[in-house]
Amino acid sequence: MKRWAACAALLLGALPGALHAQESTGSQGFAELRLSLFPGADGQAWQLVERVRPTLTAELSERIKLVATVEAGLRQGRDLTRELERTLEASALGPVLQELQCRWPRYENTLLRIDGAADYLYVDRLYLDVYAGALDVRVGRQALNWGSAQFFNPTDPFPEVLLAEPWRARRGVNAVRAVVPIGESHDVTAVVASNDALNELRAAAKLRLNWAGTDFALVSVYRGAHRNGLIGIDIRGTLEVGYWLEAAYLVGETPHEELAAGIDYSFSIFERATAFLQYYRNGAGSTDPSGYQRNAILGGIRGPDCGSLPLSVGASPARDPFAAFTLGRDYLVAGANVLFIPELSASLAWLQNLNDGTGLLVPTVSYNALDWLDLALSAQVPYAAAGGGELKPGRRDLRLRYGTLGDAVSVDLSGLVPDATVTLWSRASF
Repeated sequence: MKRWAACAALLLGALPGALHAQESTGSQGFAELRLSLFPGADGQAWQLVERVRPTLTAELSERIKLVATVEAGLRQGRDLTRELERTLEASALGPVLQELQCRWPRYENTLLRIDGAADYLYVDRLYLDVYAGALDVRVGRQALNWGSAQFFNPTDPFPEVLLAEPWRARRGVNAVRAVVPIGESHDVTAVVASNDALNELRAAAKLRLNWAGTDFALVSVYRGAHRNGLIGIDIRGTLEVGYWLEAAYLVGETPHEELAAGIDYSFSIFERATAFLQYYRNGAGSTDPSGYQRNAILGGIRGPDCGSLPLSVGASPARDPFAAFTLGRDYLVAGANVLFIPELSASLAWLQNLNDGTGLLVPTVSYNALDWLDLALSAQVPYAAAGGGELKPGRRDLRLRYGTLGDAVSVDLSGLVPDATVTLWSRASF
């Protein structure tokens, strides 16, 4: 407790110097403290994250600008790898792990839980903006996000879903992006990108046309060797209500369609209010919950090393960057945002799996306490109509079985999954 309290004091104590630095260096960014609670989970039921994310901008010339964003952070409290180790060691599988002499991963620095600089410091943005007449070029690590739909974007070349993490920025992508205007209301965007290992090329192109106040975009994406490419269309306009239709067909090893269609509307209540409703279809998903991959909670957790012996627990932290974000086929996505006064707002995001009856609610309340200080409280609340499924697994979905049918050992992993996640964070901008 003393350790994370000292970290909090250090961050807050550094803010005046950071605010003063802005005047002389042109920097901007924020320092953040984030406390998460996990009611209903076994073991440590809290986690604290401290992070600083400054952005530096340098005008190299009238038409060239250099931008760099660095993020540094530490965390304490709940660690799923340690919780998995505790659960298995205390179960009937514990003696098996000891007999096999399995070794759990340990950090090089156990106090700070880091193995190297990449665990607490990385460059998330580093790019040059070049304005050459009508041509707009950005070269370097940058954020890329295509598509008009909410949260799920079938035509996005580098998709991410941040529905449950309202505090997180999109990850940077190593890319060269060029935007060429065509007349006053049309344009072409081309992107050539690479993975972080710089050994696999990816590419995307988008033609955007505007007709009668409606945007039409044709998209083509190549995601590298053995990856799915896609062709798609994105339409957004307004007819009393705002509407969008974003659809793509993914080609490659597992061809399938993805589609997001929805509407939104603005209300004249309080300062401002908006609401949206959207249907999302993942053509690669299953309509039968029994076809879902079980023990999904283990995904991304570092399991033990048992040498060449036949035991596999957990999954590799590495994830296919283009893997589907959902297991089911049909979803309803809805949300609302109300600005009560300029300093106070509330929002609600809702994801409903229409195939298994499970859902997720993400309410958030934000308050601008000072010009430079924002406070927010958010929660992730999963629920199930009956039995359980993707967004709220049932107990049978959270059981690990090891061994043959007659000698099988069953381990209950339900203690790894909280009933909800409640997060409070403060963000000081500079």
